Amino acid sequence: MMQMADADVPQRTVYKSWNGERVYLSYQCSLYMRCQIIHGFLKAAFFLPDHMRTGGRKPAYELYIDKEKGEFITYDRIKERWLTAKLDMLPWPEYFYASKNKWISPQGHDLIKKYLGGKHGGYQGLFEYQLKIRAEELKQRHKRETAPWDLDLEQTPELPKDWHRWVDKVGITENYIFYQYSRKGAKTGYCTFCGKEVAVREPRHNKMGRCLRCRHEVTFKSIGKAGTVVTEDARMYLIQRCEDGFILREFKGYRRYRKGDYKNPEVSSWEIRRAVYDKNAKPLNAYSWGLYKQSETRWIKTEFCVPHWYGGGRGRVYGKTLPTLGARELHRTGLIETLQDNQKIDPEKYLAVYERIPQLEQLAKARLPVLVRECMGDYHNFENAFKNPHSGSLLKLLGIDSQQLKRLREKKGGRQFLTWLQYEKVTGKCLPDDAVAWFCKENILPEKLRFITDRMSIVQIYNYIRRQMRETRMKSSEVLTTWSDYLSMACRLKMDTGDAIIYRVRKLRQRHDELVELCGQKELAIRAGEILEKYPHVEDIYQEVKEIYGYTGKDYAVIVPSRIEDIMDEGEKLHHCVGSSDRYWERIERKESYVMFLRKVSKPDAPYYTLEIEPDGTVRQKRTMYDRQKADIKDAEKFLREWQQVISKRITAKERGLAEKSRILRNQEFTKMRENQVIIRTGDLRGQLLVDVLMKDLMENKEELAGTALADAA
Repeated sequence: MMQMADADVPQRTVYKSWNGERVYLSYQCSLYMRCQIIHGFLKAAFFLPDHMRTGGRKPAYELYIDKEKGEFITYDRIKERWLTAKLDMLPWPEYFYASKNKWISPQGHDLIKKYLGGKHGGYQGLFEYQLKIRAEELKQRHKRETAPWDLDLEQTPELPKDWHRWVDKVGITENYIFYQYSRKGAKTGYCTFCGKEVAVREPRHNKMGRCLRCRHEVTFKSIGKAGTVVTEDARMYLIQRCEDGFILREFKGYRRYRKGDYKNPEVSSWEIRRAVYDKNAKPLNAYSWGLYKQSETRWIKTEFCVPHWYGGGRGRVYGKTLPTLGARELHRTGLIETLQDNQKIDPEKYLAVYERIPQLEQLAKARLPVLVRECMGDYHNFENAFKNPHSGSLLKLLGIDSQQLKRLREKKGGRQFLTWLQYEKVTGKCLPDDAVAWFCKENILPEKLRFITDRMSIVQIYNYIRRQMRETRMKSSEVLTTWSDYLSMACRLKMDTGDAIIYRVRKLRQRHDELVELCGQKELAIRAGEILEKYPHVEDIYQEVKEIYGYTGKDYAVIVPSRIEDIMDEGEKLHHCVGSSDRYWERIERKESYVMFLRKVSKPDAPYYTLEIEPDGTVRQKRTMYDRQKADIKDAEKFLREWQQVISKRITAKERGLAEKSRILRNQEFTKMRENQVIIRTGDLRGQLLVDVLMKDLMENKEELAGTALADAA
């Protein structure tokens, strides 16, 4: 070996790159090996050519293998240490990777192959053996984790005998009628649910309809146009009793109708999730079918469903196992009644919400399916619907009487209908069902009418809004906003808003626009006095926060106003609504947000941009003339980031608490805007969704968000 190494002159290769030249050495043979068996152990020594060419006769590494125990270890003679790494992970010199030739005598090659019992000898045989050992070790480590899972899942019962037929006829809900197109009109078609030729009336390709025979909803498919048809993946659920209590199994499935063979569909279904509950419907363990640690596909323990979980989906539930479960394990959950009222449901989501809101059982057993569905969709906010959450009486729980409960059930009312019945109960004034249903359809709750209910009855408000909608072609939400703003401006102008001629004005939009113009001509001091009467703490609040939020930089400054007149004057000079809309004063009064001024240092008294900020420095809005933004805002935003960093050091725990509440209120407001599709009607942003504009304008204080995240993590 020494002679071979001495004759193997290294080749020099120069590589040029952007940071200079680099020289690489390479040998014809990058490694020399010898091996022997000592007391049943295999010892393999590895010699490096650059050592050997200088007279070195000691190996760089020595590998010891104990085949009986399936163990190996390597001794590093250069640094005198023991290593557990495989051969490919040892710290070889660079030239080791330049050549695949690794020399060993034929006797040594055969010795390694015979001792290890593998397909190869030499370096390759050693490395393959190490890979095999590591794979077995990994398998054993995995098995220590998965064995309890497999033991838990051994209690999974067999599938019902009619399961596959149920999947085809009930679980997968999409059905078709295939018909042969005719100019005279097709008279018959093949119904995939009936499995027979049935009569059809004026079918059209991809048109929805119903089978005249079985009455199932179907999609018409022209045989000439259809090609291969595949249903969407359907969710299906099977609940079965097991040793611990019961197991909820989730499946997905579909049908495929191949072209020319639509009478013989391929039906496929597979299981994707299992959730184990005890006998009291309490969650124990959940498993999903997937790739486990990049090694095998199997059942993997996963997180259990939580009330706000979106992992599953609504689907059909196998019914034959439910009667026995409903008598015992599911008796106190209301799930059985919910399944009777809803064709499709996610049972795991239901049980998760039920665990958080046990009143869900009462709603289900009272046959209020819409309330159940809405509770499952938004359980967190739904708790506010309960007037007496700890009451065992459903009537006291909902805050209504028996007659109202009957109406709620008959009208299939939801959360909004219930809110109106609760309002009716509190006020003692009976409301017509058609008015309540209309308010629910228009997403109008009693709190939105608070500004006028002291002067008009609900029925009068109902008739007034509808008349204004007809005459002005505004939406109900626009009518309410215009009406509320009109009355606010009328109050500021000291008009008698208790007079029906004023508050029930016939030409609402016209009078609103007139008052907008008139308010601009009033003395600021008079209007400021009216605002202070309604919001007495505004100026005191600004005195408290002046030292926190005021800051002057090189080119820009954030100015904290001192008086209400300052804010109103800002709104008038920049021609936006910051000084004329109650919503800003309300936010300031409850310390949800503050109005500040962004000014240029060179012109500190000239209005530039108006800011609405939250207590942690988050900038909600930044607007200049006519509620616009100009190109120079990009430069100003750099300063605002600097300002946020500065005030983050001044903000106290009190402001951070207020900021958290402000963030929640802001997100709720944005959600409502998106649900109601509020659109900007005038100006440069006309036609855009208001929530999209506000989201784009939002500048959250990253310093504070990072600090909050670190605090949460701690």
